[in-house]
Amino acid sequence: EIKKYEKIKEIINSQNFDKLKILLTGRGRAAKGAIEILEHANFKQISLNEYLNKKYNDPVFCNISAKEHVERNDNKSYSKEDFILNPNKYISKVTNYLIKTDIFIACHYWNPKFPKLFSLEEIKKFKDLKIIGDITCDINGSIPTTVRSTTIEKPYYSFNINSFQETSLNKEGIAIMAVDNLPSELPRDSSEEFGKGVLSQVIPFLITGDDGRIKNATIVSKGKLCTLYDYLKYFIN
Repeated sequence: EIKKYEKIKEIINSQNFDKLKILLTGRGRAAKGAIEILEHANFKQISLNEYLNKKYNDPVFCNISAKEHVERNDNKSYSKEDFILNPNKYISKVTNYLIKTDIFIACHYWNPKFPKLFSLEEIKKFKDLKIIGDITCDINGSIPTTVRSTTIEKPYYSFNINSFQETSLNKEGIAIMAVDNLPSELPRDSSEEFGKGVLSQVIPFLITGDDGRIKNATIVSKGKLCTLYDYLKYFIN
């Protein structure tokens, strides 16, 4: 039984992943964690231009941010602020990348107002795509093949690219991993890291005075959503 992260790193470091191409979205903590795993598995990080235009015999991955996976539908230039304020004016470019992808790992933040990364009708274009690891795990969200979440005991289901329905695992479908409680896979490591974070980054500022982090992390105060988390009204409603 694998209980420690160090053991996982040891196992994946000895595996052979020749010629696999992985596309990874997101630039937050989840994406950084996925990148760390890929590096331990001896994957080389390459640029988007290299990913699309070069062939590799070694395992490679490309990490893209929102700037690379969306564009304005009127050809105006992208900006993060504009995308957040006017998501309806943007469309996804990810289809162009998934055509040359074996495994897609989704670690990006997604809001229901944002465009989906691809449509179900586009799936048949992804001839090489065999696995989607949806770390975001939004049901029918940015990844339309995520029709349900999965469990640590049964992490995968197969998605039929013709019927758009879940099927038993087979070679004809795309394997979908959508475990919504992934940190539970390594409970000891997760608990220790979380505990250390609370002791060093939270408790001192509760005792000696807040430098702003406690206020910024407070979701609800006096029965109302705080300003930074006002967007949660959408999900509640």
